[in-house]
Amino acid sequence: MSELQLLATSWGGCAFAVVLGLLWGSFANVCIYRWPPSEEHPKGRSVVKPDSHCFKCMTTIRWYDNVPVLSYLWLRGRCRNCKTEFSPRYVLVELVSGALFGCAWWFTLGTGGMFQTFDNRMLLFTIYAAFVWVMVVIAFIDIDHKLILNKVTYPSIVLAYGASLLLGRAWWEGLIGIVVGYGVPWLIGTIYLWIRKREGLGLGDGTLLALVGAILGWKGVVVSLFGGSMIGSVIGIAVLMRSKQDVMQSELPFGPFLATAAVFYLFAEPFLAVYFRLL
Repeated sequence: MSELQLLATSWGGCAFAVVLGLLWGSFANVCIYRWPPSEEHPKGRSVVKPDSHCFKCMTTIRWYDNVPVLSYLWLRGRCRNCKTEFSPRYVLVELVSGALFGCAWWFTLGTGGMFQTFDNRMLLFTIYAAFVWVMVVIAFIDIDHKLILNKVTYPSIVLAYGASLLLGRAWWEGLIGIVVGYGVPWLIGTIYLWIRKREGLGLGDGTLLALVGAILGWKGVVVSLFGGSMIGSVIGIAVLMRSKQDVMQSELPFGPFLATAAVFYLFAEPFLAVYFRLL
């Protein structure tokens, strides 16, 4: 076993994966903030220019004030220049990304993937990390704007289908997953619109499930839709009851629940396959 393999599969490799996740989480914050459309920027904004800056005083944030989590804690969540408070949500996105990258490490380079070759484990980690990062971006944009952007899902569907082939899936599995992923929400949304005369499940949810199906096949779509519904029912009803809103007239973004269930299935699929095969 080479030194690279020893390092990558050690707890040092796990720490590196978490730090990598924190850094990508910082970039996710930029995408979440800039990609959605606004009145001033109907097509969204570039994530490259301008540099990160305070939204109040427009002062450029230096690199040492942009270190994930640590800079927020050091500056107590404020701009160094004008002392404007920054939302703790930025830290939450970074921590979630770091935790998910850590999980991706465990399920591939850690104990969860120890029976595969090192090259395959590295490939799996790359794919898993990329998938969970996209789910984080989609989920938080949906929370903020009730939008799932085509500029995120469309290219991700193509890349996810390619990744499914690298994972060893048959060429038709991802294609069926895409059709089922988009078709089922479209059918549900059409029926709901016909009955209730209002939109219930947006086509953005369909493109998200198409992305899930592209990499995880139709089974991933079913688990994500069912699991997302269960999670959404529990959390949604609790939130709505606390806010004393009319449950039937309220709207909650469904994307975060679908993304949560999809990430669960991504990590759990190999173990579920073995478990049900043994039954």
